[in-house]
Amino acid sequence: MSGYKYGSCYYGKIEDVDWERWQKLVDMIALLFDAPAAFVTQATTNGIEVLVASEQAPSQYCPGAYSDKNTNVYCHQVVQSNQVMYVADASEDEKWSDNPEYTEDQFSSYLGYPIQWPDGNSFGTLCVMDQRPTDYSDKLMTVLSFLRDTINSDLAYLYKANQLKVESRFDELTKALNRRGFTESFERHISLSNSFNRSSMLMYLDIDGFKAINDQWGHSVGDQILKDFATALLKSVRKSDLVARWGGDEFVVLLDSEQEVDKSRFVERLDESLKTSCQEHIPQYSIGSVELASNTDPNKLTDFLCKADAAMYDNKSLNKTKR
Repeated sequence: MSGYKYGSCYYGKIEDVDWERWQKLVDMIALLFDAPAAFVTQATTNGIEVLVASEQAPSQYCPGAYSDKNTNVYCHQVVQSNQVMYVADASEDEKWSDNPEYTEDQFSSYLGYPIQWPDGNSFGTLCVMDQRPTDYSDKLMTVLSFLRDTINSDLAYLYKANQLKVESRFDELTKALNRRGFTESFERHISLSNSFNRSSMLMYLDIDGFKAINDQWGHSVGDQILKDFATALLKSVRKSDLVARWGGDEFVVLLDSEQEVDKSRFVERLDESLKTSCQEHIPQYSIGSVELASNTDPNKLTDFLCKADAAMYDNKSLNKTKR
């Protein structure tokens, strides 16, 4: 179906929802509307997926069931239009002649409200369906609208909590990971590499003469160089690799590979990225590294960082920036 929105998938998973609360909510809706089925659905890459179903809903509408994007079901229309939709009697509108909810399961009445993330992107629907034509009062519709707003509030809370969690793991200036984010990710990353017998390399990088840059050109220029350097680093690695601002003008990078990690190739990519990412000043840098075997202890990050840091300072003192 053209124009289908995938906004629900953009914000990731929603395991922290109070599912018991949502279950009670849809059961209450089915009771209030004297209807056999009420649902909370989510617009996913599969299509419209049932998240929560009232207790009396038919088994084919259990949580996890979905209608693909090309199937003409009621909720698709609500997601696409982002508007409330009330179908009192589907037999009076030809548009539902190929809707299996009507033609196969005899759901001739539908009332659905769009559920949204805080920024207005579509999440899914809150809806009630009946196998009889209906004539719902304005009062009942107001009740359903209020309950939809309750779900929107739940999503707003989840969204905010997730944003705070993300922000706590990333450096505000450069958008690279911060110490906390890198440390948490390092343990998972190394454990996974060990499982697949992959090699890793930890690199410690320092921008040469950064204090002099700040003193001569000002902190705004220094901040821009930090941002440009982080951007160049991120462009030089794969999405599965890790890049973090460790503090000040120091950065750490974790690369892995099925074979031995090629440090020289990384430096080549970084140098090329710096040429395109830096707005004015292309910084010089020093780099140190330590190879991590496929049986690396993920709890020894501090030891590895000390070794990579020492190697970086050796290179800096010898003026070997690997350029």
